[in-house]
Amino acid sequence: MMGQTTSSLSSPSSPEHIIFDFERDITVQRQQRFKHPTAAFFHIIFKLVAIVMYLFGGLFGQDFLSIFVLLILLISFDFWTVKNVTGRLLVGLRWWNFIDEEGKSHWVFENRNDTKDKTNEESFKATDRLSENTADSTIFWTALIIAPVLWFLLLLVTIFRLNIQWFMVVSLALVLTSSNLYGYIRCKLGGNFKSVLTSYVGKQIFYNFMSSSNTKTAQNMGGYPSA
Repeated sequence: MMGQTTSSLSSPSSPEHIIFDFERDITVQRQQRFKHPTAAFFHIIFKLVAIVMYLFGGLFGQDFLSIFVLLILLISFDFWTVKNVTGRLLVGLRWWNFIDEEGKSHWVFENRNDTKDKTNEESFKATDRLSENTADSTIFWTALIIAPVLWFLLLLVTIFRLNIQWFMVVSLALVLTSSNLYGYIRCKLGGNFKSVLTSYVGKQIFYNFMSSSNTKTAQNMGGYPSA
């Protein structure tokens, strides 16, 4: 009788098993879905519309001045949104600047998971202290990295074509998107930014030195006459 009871409780068709599996599936689905879909939408839309407007704005009959003004507005909206809204909501990071009483400028790079200052910790909302959502983080970093890469390629095109009229707006887009990327990388790495960068550069120099040394050694050994 006891064996039958135990087997019925552990059976995949038992009510307890179905309830536990249902709760586990709901948890997995919540982790895979966007926790902040509106923030994720605006994190992408300004970048996408700006690039599309730059590439195909002339096809819609818009003149240069209209496209120029729209691009400046879209680039500015994107910079402000990423810096002040989507970074905090999607990945729990924030960077900002303030000037003290002596007139000195200070840059602050905050990470929700590494916050030690109680004042900074309270600046994040309670809902923002939850575990980082995978979908939110993926869309945030993907768009944040792709945007400056695309603007850099477009900047090269303007240089090769000597298109001075578009050089300024593309340069502005590259500077603003790169600033956000740099700021959030600093937030992610925290105080270890310089040490990580120094370690990476040192490893690259060491690997290049060792590979060149091995190549020279192989060339010297290949020059010896065989017995």
